[in-house]
Amino acid sequence: MKITGMQFFVVDADWRDWIFVKIITDEGVTGVGEATLPGQESAVVAILHDIKSYLLGKDPFQIENHWRNLYYSCFFQGVVFLAALGGVEMALWDILGKTLNVPVYTLLGGPCRYRVRCYTHISEETSGHSIEQRVEEAQAAVAEGWTALKWDPLPANFLTLNSAQMSHVVRQVQAVREAVGDDIELLIECHGRLDATTAIQLAREIAPLRPLFIEEPTHPENLDVLAKVAAHSPVPLAVGERVFTASAFWEILDRHLVSYIQPDVIFVGGLLPCKKIAALAEARSIGVAPHNPHGPVCTAATLHLVANLPHFSIQEMPADDYLWSASWRDEVLIDPEPVRVRQGYLELPTAPGFGIELNETAIARYPPRVRPWGVSFRADSAIID
Repeated sequence: MKITGMQFFVVDADWRDWIFVKIITDEGVTGVGEATLPGQESAVVAILHDIKSYLLGKDPFQIENHWRNLYYSCFFQGVVFLAALGGVEMALWDILGKTLNVPVYTLLGGPCRYRVRCYTHISEETSGHSIEQRVEEAQAAVAEGWTALKWDPLPANFLTLNSAQMSHVVRQVQAVREAVGDDIELLIECHGRLDATTAIQLAREIAPLRPLFIEEPTHPENLDVLAKVAAHSPVPLAVGERVFTASAFWEILDRHLVSYIQPDVIFVGGLLPCKKIAALAEARSIGVAPHNPHGPVCTAATLHLVANLPHFSIQEMPADDYLWSASWRDEVLIDPEPVRVRQGYLELPTAPGFGIELNETAIARYPPRVRPWGVSFRADSAIID
């Protein structure tokens, strides 16, 4: 079997574009992957064209060898290259599974579980929604069967919170906790926007409300700052969406800075690199909660990966697309059932490969669009991360 073609589909998904990859073989077997990288879509597509020139004529089954050849041929690697490589690597796994007539999770070693617990999002504080609206969103999600919810309760601020802002954040978490009860997990996102002192104070304030974890309390590039928070936080910490290599994850894991890591299957370059990173977490008895705010192809690929991970904890699932964003998420797959959450869980599919196919007719109805460069601002007009 040889690779004879590659197609790329850039699809409007409201605040970003999804990037889907399709690899075609001479025996008619095709595979799909996702290379979504918000804000850098054009760069990813350019690299996909370069990768295509390498892959044409190659054996699609040599996944590890192709990955290493492409990665080490690019002397200046980065997340843009890894995202493109991740989409391609996924598609090759899909081809292998379809050819052997088994699900991808079987090829990864078989399932450790037959359904996967997921969490979804409610609106962030910067959306302008009131605490009452956020409570209503949380109650609606629980009514739909979700057992875990995440949101960013921070105002448009950077590094510190004044007394009133800290009280408002705590009131949000308390209001949601009282509304959904103790059986629902709450996950608090910070997007790396706090300094160590403020992050520690926030953790101590919300600790009685028992969140599952605080995500990215400080900027992920400075591990010494994260270490200070880890030493004093009564709430477990999570980090990983802006960490892209096994060596970078290893430093976090080896120093025991967090209770959960959040590798992104796209951003680390695919399923096998993510599985290797997860093995490092297993060696340090740290949970794996993959980052996944992307499209349905990434959700399917992540589902197959975490089915096989012993130290898997919980998977991100962006149901907010259905609520107020890209409501056409289901349309881009011929059969979206394999990536539909039921009562807070994704069930493992049994079809070969990832068990999904792109609906190219529907995709054509949602072409990409130009979006303005966007950053967040404080009240004094200073830019925040």
